[in-house]
Amino acid sequence: MARQLIAEFRARTGEYVEQKRFDLERVSKRVAELEKEHGVHFDPSSPVPDESLGKAVFEAGFTLAVEAGLYLVDESRVAKFSEEELREALTNARNRIVVGRGRDAGTLGYREPGDRVFVFGGLAGTPTPLEFFVESAASYALVPRVDGIDHGSVQAVMGEMVRSGAPSEVLAGLREMESLRSALRMAGRPGMHVLGAESSVGSVGSLGAMSLGLLRRGDAQLLPVLNELKTDYHQLVKAYVGSLRGVLGAALVDPIVGGFARGPAGSAIVSVAEILLALVAYGASYFLVHPVHIVKKATSTIECMWVESVVGLANRYMRLPLVGDVWPANGGGTREYLYEVAANTLVAVVSGLNLLGPVPANGTQPNGGGVDAMFMAGLADRIVEENVGFNKAWGLALELYKRYEARIMSPDPGKPFWELYDVKKITPRKEWLETINETIREIAQYI
Repeated sequence: MARQLIAEFRARTGEYVEQKRFDLERVSKRVAELEKEHGVHFDPSSPVPDESLGKAVFEAGFTLAVEAGLYLVDESRVAKFSEEELREALTNARNRIVVGRGRDAGTLGYREPGDRVFVFGGLAGTPTPLEFFVESAASYALVPRVDGIDHGSVQAVMGEMVRSGAPSEVLAGLREMESLRSALRMAGRPGMHVLGAESSVGSVGSLGAMSLGLLRRGDAQLLPVLNELKTDYHQLVKAYVGSLRGVLGAALVDPIVGGFARGPAGSAIVSVAEILLALVAYGASYFLVHPVHIVKKATSTIECMWVESVVGLANRYMRLPLVGDVWPANGGGTREYLYEVAANTLVAVVSGLNLLGPVPANGTQPNGGGVDAMFMAGLADRIVEENVGFNKAWGLALELYKRYEARIMSPDPGKPFWELYDVKKITPRKEWLETINETIREIAQYI
């Protein structure tokens, strides 16, 4: 039986729990206990994690997944999975998958710190005007080192704002995917891996794109685990139809640091639990690790980088294709943005994660382009080639953090794609390219 159907039937006959009680008792209270039981602790005065912490976080997350289960919002009931089922799912999971099609296909997999990094480029759900969608997407696809694309979302069609669950949301998803296909043809990479249908918060965008062949075998759709340890029928439906059509599931694991997942230590435990539950309930093929600070938001905060790093360490015991999201607070055109990207990249790569981004201005404005992903990928390759150690990378990340810390809470969103780029030529403007090259030279001297 399909995993998604098992999850549905388990939940329909599972324990009824009020959502507030689930959040407070089954998640937050139990996470606090697991932190103590397994010795998982975040020290802001000394934030470099011990590499041995990965085992404790994995074991705590595994226990949480078994005990709490996955809460199905539509039913207010819990789908439970046994320890044996989770271990079997891990044993049978593919740690390397082929993504994309034909000559543009690539391999995304579990990686050790010295392995090549798979790089996703794109604005990853950021609202992007249709008149610039194709060119901005092409700016990423034209970067040879970008392996896959996860681009922006369409928020308005025919002069009207998109409404969730309505025909307008279907149309937005179709326009997004049509634009992406045009961008990939323009870049000469028609079979490039696409993580798509970002314009739909529910299921209708993905379903429409799959029905018309715009989201294809070898592509992927986003399957969020709702905060925290929750799902709904939208996600299960998408996952089920995707499994029938050969569309991969990219599980989004985005615990709220400072919310019901508690602080960084608890958020790392919850992340592991959500990865395991997405594997067993969605049949997800790869996993996006995206901790969100309840106030600061960006993944480039110390707290969120710590979570990404520790989850990467815990993955040594899961061996799954994990991707670290890089979502800076600042935007393209600012040096602080580049420092954020560099710090986040350093920590993610030495912790065994692949990369997605960078997504400027916390994903609120389309203020970036493909050259940003080239900067991120180039640094990732340098880290691997120079065999930069875990503690050295963290040390450099902390030094870079000092250069943008003051702007986390009051970020400069930067400039939109059409000001950073010559849109007709799809090339970055001289001033922005010079700033990037200067920053590359600045960071290179420390590696």
